[in-house]
Amino acid sequence: MKILLISYDHWKYDGRLRELIKVAKELGEVTYITRRSDGEEPQEKNHILYTDHGYPAFIRFCCLQARRLGKVDLIFIDNRKGILPGYLAKGICGARYVVQDCRELYDMKSAAGIPGKIGCIMEKIFTRHSDVVIAANPFRAKIMVKMFGLKKTPLNYENIRRLEYTAAGKQRQMEEENGDFFREKRFRIISTAGCDMSRTTGKLLEAMKELGGKYELLLVGENDEEDEILAGATIRELRLTNVKILPRMDQDHLKYFIENCQIGFVAYHQRDLNNKYCASGKIFEFLYEGIPVLTSTNPPLKELCEKYGIGIASDDYVSAVRKLAGDYSRWTEQVDRFISRVHVEKNNHKLAEQIRKELKEG
Repeated sequence: MKILLISYDHWKYDGRLRELIKVAKELGEVTYITRRSDGEEPQEKNHILYTDHGYPAFIRFCCLQARRLGKVDLIFIDNRKGILPGYLAKGICGARYVVQDCRELYDMKSAAGIPGKIGCIMEKIFTRHSDVVIAANPFRAKIMVKMFGLKKTPLNYENIRRLEYTAAGKQRQMEEENGDFFREKRFRIISTAGCDMSRTTGKLLEAMKELGGKYELLLVGENDEEDEILAGATIRELRLTNVKILPRMDQDHLKYFIENCQIGFVAYHQRDLNNKYCASGKIFEFLYEGIPVLTSTNPPLKELCEKYGIGIASDDYVSAVRKLAGDYSRWTEQVDRFISRVHVEKNNHKLAEQIRKELKEG
């Protein structure tokens, strides 16, 4: 089977995208289009990078690539910005099937501005016509049936992923470059959502004031300018010396920093469907490095923490951090026990088999 996968996200930074490409490769010969990040080169000959000139140009670019490829059997759409170029490519390539991954869950009420509302309309129109629809957890799958008028419940594909060093010797290189950062002994909490203040980061900053100098918080990620200014102002106002703001990192740096921290922080607000029923891949990135998590009380996060004992879902961050630190070896043992039963490869293979079955039955 010849497959064209279309994504407006970055291979270098997007864990779910990297795993979806692996799933597609189990189904057939894959050509994949992703957005280029700074200095990025194609991963292989079938990886086509789009140098960003905006979304309308991306649509044209995908159509040109579809013409170049010729006959394709299946279009694999990643995320909502892949919908329009994906369906145009379907017509150009004469593809028989469309597989669509819906990683977001926005409705008209919560969509941001006109582009967000247009995205919702596009999803409403096209998703019901896709041969296979994929959701990021069972909570979302159930909601999507009604939201998009689907005849079948979407396949559930959890964001189970782990970070890996991209080459032999990378861990040693990271140690040489960044080892001094961790020389001072502290109990470190890491968030890879940057300074996103909508994700209760402000509450966590206040908690760091009470926790004191034995603890340190690392805020890693790409930041909205307004959020970074607000976070910086909060840090200065609270006179915090135990918080560091760090830029977005590639896979090698991110893995090294997480494995040298003690708690992973995962939090979302609950003011819209997409955040309330979050499908966090970050939580698995932390767990695969053997560290327990502190999370907000969103239903999927709370269920995971309470069912498997891999961390604490709480609105009281000070108490939760102290509880994790106070019996740390027990928490890490529970994380190790859980993660020994969770396999990225099995998760990918299961989805590939489910897609194959749905296409055969369709």
